[in-house]
Amino acid sequence: MKKTHLLFILFVFTAIFLTTNKHSYAETVPNPVGDIYVQDFAKILSAAQKKELIKLGTYLDKESEAQIAVLTVNSLEKAPIGEFASKALKEYELGSQTEDNGVLLLFSLNDRKIYIEVGSGLKDRLNDKVIGKILDTHALPYLENGELSQAITNTYKKLFNEVGAEYKLKKSVKTESFEYGYNDGKGRWSLIIFLFIVLGIIYLDYRFLKGKILKTTLRILVVIIRKIGRKLLKKRSRI
Repeated sequence: MKKTHLLFILFVFTAIFLTTNKHSYAETVPNPVGDIYVQDFAKILSAAQKKELIKLGTYLDKESEAQIAVLTVNSLEKAPIGEFASKALKEYELGSQTEDNGVLLLFSLNDRKIYIEVGSGLKDRLNDKVIGKILDTHALPYLENGELSQAITNTYKKLFNEVGAEYKLKKSVKTESFEYGYNDGKGRWSLIIFLFIVLGIIYLDYRFLKGKILKTTLRILVVIIRKIGRKLLKKRSRI
């Protein structure tokens, strides 16, 4: 009997612990203050930057009922950033209720993490691939240099342009995009296609022309290489 009671008490405490632990970060999303478009609790943005983003957010809201908000916090308090962003998007009630077209840009100062949460109404435009590229080309280059406010404003502006394009708005703003070294897989597929074309030509050449095209190409390459070699030898002899 005692063992049964002990097991029951252990089960109850475990259930309570798991329940409270699951919602331990439920209260960490700060209540919005002032204009919903900029919630800078980590105090990263300057007054001028806040004013600019609020102006863009207000315009987008008025013209499309879509809303973009930036939320900066000092810490996520060990909460998963995706869950934190999703909860903030819901609590802030971004976008219209009918279209669910809100976007939240979240940045945690101490965790050095940035995340973009998108309402279902804009998922086609701002899918995971697009969001990943936006962060790679508009946010991370600035974050790597410690330019936090530039990373946030530049990313917000890019989101503004994307959502504006979705609703065919005339207004757009200039952003800085660092796309050098960015690889979305297109280069690899281009190389694969090129190799298939080359192999196809070689096959057809051997199948119908007994390798005449390949032999002629190789002969031309040999002649070019010999000419280049002779020029190099002449230069060296002069030196």
